[in-house]
Amino acid sequence: MKILIVGTNSILSQAILRQHPSDEVDGLYHSVPAALFVNQFSLAELEKLKDDYDVVYIVSAWISSHISESQKLFSVNVELVQSISYQFPKAKVVYFSTVAVYDGLSDTVIDETTQVSPSSIYGISKLWAEKIVSQHKKFSIVRISSMYGIGMKNITFLPRIIDDALFDKQITLVGDGARKQNYIHVGDVAALAKNIVFSDENKIQLAIDEANYSNAQVAEMIKKETGCKIAYKGVDNARSVEYKQDTFPYPEYNSTHLEQGIKELITWKKRQF
Repeated sequence: MKILIVGTNSILSQAILRQHPSDEVDGLYHSVPAALFVNQFSLAELEKLKDDYDVVYIVSAWISSHISESQKLFSVNVELVQSISYQFPKAKVVYFSTVAVYDGLSDTVIDETTQVSPSSIYGISKLWAEKIVSQHKKFSIVRISSMYGIGMKNITFLPRIIDDALFDKQITLVGDGARKQNYIHVGDVAALAKNIVFSDENKIQLAIDEANYSNAQVAEMIKKETGCKIAYKGVDNARSVEYKQDTFPYPEYNSTHLEQGIKELITWKKRQF
């Protein structure tokens, strides 16, 4: 197959690349080329690319909840997706979306039948892009929960509390630690995406792990590996969400257990010291 990955500088792009060792894979980057990609093009060269790709993975995204960045969100998360869809009408488009399209819902259990209700400008921009992709002849939309893996940025709960455990020897949780979230390893997201490529069905798929974990459970896993202390303070008013689906219909799904994934992250972070 001939593959194009839009947005090369992410851990997901690298994981997808590893899923296609015998295929011809090109990358499309915004400003800086990625080391692992042999064939790369800048976004400025988009209109020069031929419509001869079998699959186009759209990984690129701008993540922000600040209204001041609404123009950037629109440019990257909506306009770029429209340009990609227009440029490659023959390809199957695999679009990586987010469970933020449900962020306007109250505490609930979310499954594949749950109606979307974004409230953040980020969630709205991703849903807008989903609507664009769903007009493509061949497409799949993958809504990812909290994705983690080696190389991830320190902008989410999991890497931040690992840093706290390693540097401060203590994790401080807001509230009683009961709030739940769903974590999926980046390798599992890539394996799911590769499997979706061979499906003839146009569909929207959750990319979630089979288990949901409370903040306290995650902290205990980290404590087991680092010997840190766990403290609690204040009241946690953030929404607690659980995700589920009836089946995980992809044979290459590795289902990396969160405890094992945390061990990998801790080992990697220690090497950064």
